[in-house]
Amino acid sequence: MTIATNVHAQIYGFNKGWQVGIGIGATKFYGDLSDNTNSFIKNTPFSKFFYQDRKFGGQFFLEKAINPYFGVRGMLFGGEIKSTQESTKQYFEGNYFDYSLSLTFDFSNMIFGRDNSRFTRIYGFAGIGMSESRSLKYDMVTGNIIATNGYDEPKHEGGARRPMTEVVYPIGLGVSLFASEDFNLNIEGHLHMVTTNKLDANPIEGRGIESVGFLTITAVYNFSISGFGGRGGYRSFEGRSNDPALREFNKRKRVVMRTKYNRKAFKKRRR
Repeated sequence: MTIATNVHAQIYGFNKGWQVGIGIGATKFYGDLSDNTNSFIKNTPFSKFFYQDRKFGGQFFLEKAINPYFGVRGMLFGGEIKSTQESTKQYFEGNYFDYSLSLTFDFSNMIFGRDNSRFTRIYGFAGIGMSESRSLKYDMVTGNIIATNGYDEPKHEGGARRPMTEVVYPIGLGVSLFASEDFNLNIEGHLHMVTTNKLDANPIEGRGIESVGFLTITAVYNFSISGFGGRGGYRSFEGRSNDPALREFNKRKRVVMRTKYNRKAFKKRRR
């Protein structure tokens, strides 16, 4: 593996290696108030339990590759969450949102070597951010609300009630399919680990983290930013230009160079 020796020589300029992605998918809650019957791992999409307590979520991210192996991703993620516990005849529903900054890892390039023509790519990410959430816990028999979280008193009279705000650690693994120079289709699995035991409005002493899982299909656009990088900040022209002024300049330049060459050749013959 030659990652360490090649990283410094292959750092991308500011204008190269950008991605923007928009995705939708399904959420899953990991915490106290759950029977965990709808696990992504334990069930397939053909199982009835796979769709139990499943809610929609979405993500938007902007990513910049630092080199062929590492990058930086800024991400917005949000959606609804729900979970049921049959043993206590309770369930909760909530809204969740977070924003984060993560380091990305291109495992395909790390393991198999750099290859820009690769049709599929395996990657991951890990980072830190802030989350906001609101939750309502219900009695399954009566349908009454029995607990709330994220509805704190407003900071000023007449203001909105404040959501719960906590630190979040998002991690994820993804596969990029149908990769091309401009577009890819990504399938990602996330786990957003929130530093609280109140996400389900069901706090239990001694437990400090609850999580939101997310399985998503994401459309990704790859792009460069023109006007940055290059030599001295100027654009470099390769091949023939369609700019009439530049073509005329190059024509005059060729004439001058040809004239200088002919003069030198004539002086050599006279000698």
